[in-house]
Amino acid sequence: MATDSIVFACANPIPEIWPWEAKEAGAKIVATGRSDFENQINNSLGFPAIFRGVLDVRAKTVTDDMCIAAGKDLAKFTEERGVHEGDIVPRMDEWEVFPREAVACALQSINEGVARVKLGRQELWDRAVSVIKNVRESTNLLMREGFIPPPPE
Repeated sequence: MATDSIVFACANPIPEIWPWEAKEAGAKIVATGRSDFENQINNSLGFPAIFRGVLDVRAKTVTDDMCIAAGKDLAKFTEERGVHEGDIVPRMDEWEVFPREAVACALQSINEGVARVKLGRQELWDRAVSVIKNVRESTNLLMREGFIPPPPE
């Protein structure tokens, strides 16, 4: 393996190579699909926000450019909050990234002409924050009351 390489070993539950093995072989950054290792790469970093953006403007379809717009905002969020070898993507508890991705996706769908509803950036932001906060608070309440079991350790 090349020195200072980057490895995304995203097979779950057993990655293609264990992070410690990749590091021993010369990798500088290792990401997996697992939440028990640093740098979890998970589709849930994108899909909820992309769907939120699509729903808010009632887009006729989801395009690659809409997903790319969401991905670019995910990367921008990461850069703004700081990034290092063991922390290259937001974690699932950093919920602030989701409204940003939703707005980016919605605005891109408007730009592409596939949105049935055209809203401004602030209205999209307010709507996404409201819905996402509400869902998070409801989920936390259901977990506290025992209706949703806590995630495994």
